[in-house]
Amino acid sequence: MKKEVAADLFFLAVALVIFAVLVGGQVPAPKPVVEAKCHDTGSFSVSNLEDRAKSVAVKKSGGSSSAVSGSWREMSTGLYKFTSDDMAVVDVKGGYYTAVVDKKSYGMTCPAFEFSCKLINITVNSCYKRNDSFVAKYTAYSYRYDKKNEFRFEKPFMLGYEAVANVDGRKKELEHSPIAVSPEFKTINISRIKMVGSNTYTLRWTTPLNITKFVVRYDDCETAKYAFYDSFECTDRPFCARDGDCLQSERCDDNRCIPISCAACQYVANHTCADYDCCTDNDCDEGFVCGTGSRCEPLSCGFNEYVSGHGCEPLECGEDEYVFNGSCSKLNCAQDELAINHACKKIECQDSEVARDGVCQKLKCGFLKKAKNHGCVSFFSFKAGRNT
Repeated sequence: MKKEVAADLFFLAVALVIFAVLVGGQVPAPKPVVEAKCHDTGSFSVSNLEDRAKSVAVKKSGGSSSAVSGSWREMSTGLYKFTSDDMAVVDVKGGYYTAVVDKKSYGMTCPAFEFSCKLINITVNSCYKRNDSFVAKYTAYSYRYDKKNEFRFEKPFMLGYEAVANVDGRKKELEHSPIAVSPEFKTINISRIKMVGSNTYTLRWTTPLNITKFVVRYDDCETAKYAFYDSFECTDRPFCARDGDCLQSERCDDNRCIPISCAACQYVANHTCADYDCCTDNDCDEGFVCGTGSRCEPLSCGFNEYVSGHGCEPLECGEDEYVFNGSCSKLNCAQDELAINHACKKIECQDSEVARDGVCQKLKCGFLKKAKNHGCVSFFSFKAGRNT
C-alpha cells in the first residue's frame, strides 16, 4: 500500500513539471531573505533589497531613529545592497539596532565600536626653519563619540613623516615612519597641545638641511577616501596673522614672523622694544648703580666707607673719632682716658699725678698733706701707716 502511495506522488510531481514546461514556465526560485549586518567601524549593510529606498535610518532598541547616508549597488538583477558610511552606529558597548529602509525594519546586532578612519583627518598648518631648527606644526582632528569614551590620536609616532630637502640643487626625500627611517631624519621631538576635538602637534628637528616640503600621512587608511595625508611647502619663516603667532623676539609683518631689532639700551618684550631701567651708573640716582638685569640697585659700601655719587670713598676720621653708620662720630673719652687710634685708652700717670682733661697733672697737696696713689693724704696718716 505504501509503495503505491509513493509511486502516485512521484508521478504527480513529474506531471506537474511536464505541465510547467508545456505552458512555457519555470519553477520559481526561493525569494532571497533580506539580511542586515553591522560592523565594528560603525557602518552597517542591508542586502537583498528589491529596490533602492528613498530613506534609510537606524535606531537602537527603545531609542529614536537617525537618518544615515551611504551607497547603493546592484547585487544581481533586481536585488540591491545598501552600505552606510562609517560611524553611523557608534556604540562603545554594542547592542541591538534596527535598520529602517523606507518603512520596513530589519534587526541586527552591532558589535562594540573599534576604529574608523573617518575619526581623524590631518592638516599641516606650517613648516619652517630657524637657523638649524626645523619646525612643523600639524593638527590631527578626532571625533568625540561618547561622554566617557573618546578616541584620541595618542601616538603621533604612528604617523609617517616625509621631508623634501634641497641638497646642492637636487631634491632629496627623507622618511620617518613606523617601517622606515632615514638616518638624517631619525632624531625628532614631538610635543602636543591637547584640545577638545583635536590634538595639535609640533615636530622639531635639528638639521642643517634646507627643507622645502613636509608631508604627514597615515598608511593604514585609504588616502583617496580619508584626509590622512597632507603636505605643505616650507618657508624660512612661519606664517602669522598677528604678533602672538610669533616668538616674543619677533613681530608679524606682512603675514610673516620677522626678528625685532632694538636700539642700544633696549630689549625685546611682548613683540616690541622696551627701554632698560639703566645702561650705566649715571642713569641711576645718587647712591645707586646699574646692576643685574640693567636695573638700578642700591650701592653697598663697606663699614669704613661713605657713598659718593655712584661709588664708595674711604672715611678719614680724626684720632678722637670712630666710624659709625657710614660717618665719623666723636669718641667722648673720660677724664682719665686719651683718644689714641680712634679708641679711648686709660692714661698711665705717676703716683704723684692725676689724669685731667686727657693729660697727667702734678698733685698740689695742702699743708701737712702728701701725694699718694694719685691722691692727697694727711701727713700724719701717711706717717702712721709707715710705722706700722
